Amino acid sequence: MSNRISESEQRVMEVLWQESPLTSTDVVARLSSQDWNEKTVKTFLNRLVKKQAVAFTRDGRRYLYSPLISQDKVLKQESRGFLNKVFNGDMKALLATFVDDKKLSERELHYLRSLLDQQSDTSDEGEQ
Repeated sequence: MSNRISESEQRVMEVLWQESPLTSTDVVARLSSQDWNEKTVKTFLNRLVKKQAVAFTRDGRRYLYSPLISQDKVLKQESRGFLNKVFNGDMKALLATFVDDKKLSERELHYLRSLLDQQSDTSDEGEQ
């Protein structure tokens, strides 16, 4: 993927991640709450094709669009961008802000601990 995906483009991607391939008309219908016309959606789809985030195939007179990148990959890129922009890349500051600012539930704490344990296990394997 060559460029960052905008918030509007990400809404289009979310539709394609749920179901694909879809025509631009299908995407417009699924984004009816956005009040975007077909021309707007086609603009977003064309941008996503140029960014190599979406591919299309021709089916007669219509085009069918499918995602080329996973939702997980976009989430990771956005998370890294947020970390760098807001916390200057400092993961400790990010975590401290979330932990200090919000009372975490026992379930959330357990999940966070399990993630940290997995990370610790992975780090230990690399040292051996």
